Amino acid sequence: MTTSPTACCHCGINQREHARQWKPPVGWHQWTPPTEEQIKKRMLARRTERRNTR
Repeated sequence: MTTSPTACCHCGINQREHARQWKPPVGWHQWTPPTEEQIKKRMLARRTERRNTR
């Protein structure tokens, strides 16, 4: 399963489930919006995954 396009840029957890998380090397952090590049890569990965499961 791929990461949601709008999940945290550091750890890939969705905003609703995030709270505070630990992720090296970032350490403790709050949900941080992904970059435009991360969103695009995640969307393309989801598209590829969907095509491969059909």
